[in-house]
Amino acid sequence: MLTRAALCVLAAAALSLAASESSTDVSVPMPAFSLYGLRGMAHTVSAEPLGYGRLTFSAVGTWYGQSTENLPEAPVSGANVITGLVSVSFGASPYIDLFAVVPLYMTTGDETIDPPMGLGSFTTGVLGSLPLPKKSPLRFGAQVAVIAGTAGSQINYHAEDGYNYLETRDGFDFLGRISESLVLGKETLGFKLHLNEGMVLTLDPDAHSNQLLLSGGIQIPLHKTVVLGCEVNSRASLGDELLFANDPLWLTPCIQFRFPKHFGITLGADVRLSQPRELPVDPTVAYSEYSIEPFRIFGGLVLTFDALEGRRRKVADKERNQLLEKEDAQRKAAESKALAEDMTRKAREDSLAREVERARADSLARKAQQDSVVLAETRARLADEISRRSDAEKQLLATGLLLLDAVYFESGKAKVTINSKPYLKIIARMLTKYPKLQIEVAGHTDSKGAMQSNMLLSQSRAQAVVLYLTEVAPELRDRLVARGYGPTQPKADNNTADGRKINRRVELQVLNKDVLKDYNP
Repeated sequence: MLTRAALCVLAAAALSLAASESSTDVSVPMPAFSLYGLRGMAHTVSAEPLGYGRLTFSAVGTWYGQSTENLPEAPVSGANVITGLVSVSFGASPYIDLFAVVPLYMTTGDETIDPPMGLGSFTTGVLGSLPLPKKSPLRFGAQVAVIAGTAGSQINYHAEDGYNYLETRDGFDFLGRISESLVLGKETLGFKLHLNEGMVLTLDPDAHSNQLLLSGGIQIPLHKTVVLGCEVNSRASLGDELLFANDPLWLTPCIQFRFPKHFGITLGADVRLSQPRELPVDPTVAYSEYSIEPFRIFGGLVLTFDALEGRRRKVADKERNQLLEKEDAQRKAAESKALAEDMTRKAREDSLAREVERARADSLARKAQQDSVVLAETRARLADEISRRSDAEKQLLATGLLLLDAVYFESGKAKVTINSKPYLKIIARMLTKYPKLQIEVAGHTDSKGAMQSNMLLSQSRAQAVVLYLTEVAPELRDRLVARGYGPTQPKADNNTADGRKINRRVELQVLNKDVLKDYNP
């Protein structure tokens, strides 16, 4: 009845907690489990929590054969002792695990044990882990359990000896344990060190003493499906018998095979490390030569799964849908905002463009008005200038050619006479008024004399005129060139004295006649 009630309570707790959400990742491969259905090794419990919503069922069978050694109040030599542990555990929260264990026992070859099979000591309790960061390699936990003395027959009556002492108790005990774990590496491929320190407080001090439980070991995954373990376990009595007792101490190597996601197998053995005991002071006191048998072997199965997987999936789907809806709403809001901003920006740009166009139109209108005024003023100035132009200016601007009829040279020489200089000054000032014109000063002679001499004379006379004009108006230096044509371009007959006089001349020739239009309306 007690076992059934405890299992009902545990199931009710699991169902009541199924309504909350999980914060523990159970998607990793199944962890290694202890014989009590908690994380850890065979006997040593890990400080790591199971994970919220993980439900685990395990069944373990153990066997050892009673030896011929002197073990008073133990099964007779040659008897077989078999026990089984059926456990269930549940991750009630990310850091709280509930568990319950129902042991069974059976013996053969010893008729003194009555009944030879039956229910062992029902155990139930809770394990809590500190909420440390996931990246921390250290884990700390504490375990509290009640061991109900429900066994029909306690196999070993010699004090606290025997592997199965806590499995076939006939008295009530309280168990408290502290766990520390060092976790290096990932869940599937990493090194783990587990340490446990605990006490068992008995309610029947006349028959049993309180116990100190110590265990520790290493857990090494060779592969994500294979885990090796090796641990040392001890159970020390806290009573007066410590004076002559060599309490149980044993080594437990084990191997666990973790199949995909849910299923696992554990195989191992308990090997005695305890030495023979010394004789008690009182020879009338019965004692056992050894506290436990040389070895015990065990094997077990474990089935673990996420009990809240369906609800967790629904919650995840709901959260995902809500997230998608939120993202869709945010996307639509962002698109609407972007569209509004784009329309606002476009309206602002259009308004600015209109302002710019209006300003440009006003500027063009003002410029046109200014240009009109300037044009009118220019035309007026040009008309006034034209009206005041000399005959020489009119001739040069109209034809691009001007005869310098008041320039004289001494006969056969290139020196400008003093009488010609006032006239050339007037010509120089006139040319400065028309800066666009490029002017050639051309020298000509009659046909008397040698051709080479005439060519040289005409060039020298043209050059002399250029020198004097640029002396008067230096700004003409880049606009005047001198060239002598000799008698090659006569305007009159060289056979007459009048004709030869006309041919001896200096002329101004506009080289870029296309700009003359700029000075003629």
